Parts: sequence; structure tokens; C-alpha cells
Amino acid sequence: MELVLGIDYPTLARAIIFSNIYVLLGLGLNLTYITTKIPSFAHGDLATVGAYVSYLTIIFLIQPLGIAANVYVTFPLVALATGAVAVLTYLAVFRPMIRRGASTTPLMIASFGLHFVMFASIAIIADYVQNAYGVLSRNVLLTRWEYIWPGTDFLTSALINTTIVVIVTTVLLYLLLYKTRYGIIMRASIDNLYLARAVGINVERVFAIAWLLIGAVTGIAGVYMAMFFPMTEELGWLRLAVIFVVSVVGGLSNIYGAVLGGYVVGLSLVLGAAYILTPLGVPTEFQLVIPFAFVIAILLFAPQGLAGVISSLAQRGRR
Repeated sequence: MELVLGIDYPTLARAIIFSNIYVLLGLGLNLTYITTKIPSFAHGDLATVGAYVSYLTIIFLIQPLGIAANVYVTFPLVALATGAVAVLTYLAVFRPMIRRGASTTPLMIASFGLHFVMFASIAIIADYVQNAYGVLSRNVLLTRWEYIWPGTDFLTSALINTTIVVIVTTVLLYLLLYKTRYGIIMRASIDNLYLARAVGINVERVFAIAWLLIGAVTGIAGVYMAMFFPMTEELGWLRLAVIFVVSVVGGLSNIYGAVLGGYVVGLSLVLGAAYILTPLGVPTEFQLVIPFAFVIAILLFAPQGLAGVISSLAQRGRR
């Protein structure tokens, strides 16, 4: 099936799906940066946690009860479990260090150590499940538990579902941050931590709730990742560099920069590999060259990211 621009449908669908997944991952990483001022190296592991929670919930809870299994039934538990893990990492590691005046470098090193703790914990749990229950716990794809819309195939359904989730997540975040009293408090805490404390805002509680959102969004993204990449303890870690690129391209300090960055990186990653690298005979293993070339070019002209450029242009327009 050919489109007007000469792009075949399966390639375009995969490009949009991957973009949607990276938008969700970027939203979580941008919130992490805003609250701790670091791009956490453990962010990809939160996505892995989400994938495993979904899979194990289906295997040990949903299927034994005879309920029709699909990943969307597991989303509430995925959001709560991954959110709880994210809050725990903030309370146990980042908050105590921030209180002691830790700078960016120690916090980043701590996040790197946290990655190995989470990575090893997931591996241990996967080994235990496989050895104790005989359940395959690695190199599993969650593809078979995607909800398939009537009259569509997996690719079309995944395209519809990921797009719906991105739209709903983005709209809910917007309503939370800009249309509620709590959103005003959260933005005030983010913009000026010390002033917020001075007027009596419990900043630590605000940031803990922000980390709950970080874990929930990232965990759901991890479920989608496990539909296209074999699920192992390395699921999120192997894609961490791309997630960083998404956030940097869009603008780390702007939550919605992740939306711009996700689509720039996702589309360039898939379409670049299919229509630039493959015709040139370049192996697909080098497909990351396209988004990384984009990030270098964008940052040369817009160090603050795309969202920063748009914000600057909007402010000039008001003047």
C-alpha cells in the first residue's frame, strides 16, 4: 500500500508508533530532569519494570482468572507499580542527596548506580520466575496481548492505541498542570523551589507526586516497547541513548518538548533507516546515526531545544 509521499504504510505506521512510544518515554525523562536537574540513567529501567509488571500480571493473575487478556487490563497496576518504584528511587536516593546539596555530577553518578541496582533486581526476578514456575521470562514479546480493533491488523491497532494513549496522556498532563490548583503548586515548585518553600508549599510531597507520574507514564511506555523489542532486563537500558536524544532535541526543561522530540526522533529513526540507509546499503545497526545527526544539527542552532525555540518565537510575537 503506497501513500502520496511514496512511503509504504507499514513503514509509516511503525515510524508513528515508535514516535508515540518515545514521546511517552521523553515525557517521563523531562519530568525527571525538571524535578532533580539530571537526566537519570535509571529511566530506561523504569520502562523495563512496566513491561515485566504487565507480563507477569497477565501470566499469574489475568489468565488464571479466565479474563480476556490484553495489556490494557494491566495498565492501572503497571502505573501504580512503576510509579511506586519511581517514588521510592526519589525518596531513597535523589531527595536525600539534594537535601545535602549534591551537585549534578554526584546525582548523575547515583542514577547510574541506581540503574545497576534496578537492572540486577529485574534479572533476579526474571530468573526466579523462570526457575520456580517454568514461565519464560526473557525474549518475550507482548505483541499477542495488544488489543486488536475489529477489521484491523496488529500494526494498525498499535498505531491507533499508542496515538490514543499519547493524546490522552498529554491532555491529562496539560489539564493537571495548567487547569488545577495542584498544577499551579507544582509549577511554582518547579520554577522557584526556595520561594515555594517560603510560602509554605510542601515541595518534597509535590515532587514525590511528580515522580509517581514519571513512573506511571514510563511504565506504560515500557509495555509498548516490549511489543516491538524482546523483553529482557536490558529492554530500557539499550534504548536509553535514544530517549536522551528525544528529550534534548525537544528541550529538557519543557515537559511538552518531549512531544516534539519524540516525533522528530521516531520519524527520523524509522524513515531514515528505510529510505536513506537501506538504499545506500548501510546496515540497519547504524540507524541511530540519523537521529543523532538531527540532535547535533538542532543543538548547533537551538541549544535550548525545539520547545525553547517555539517559546522564544511566541514571546517575540506577543511583543
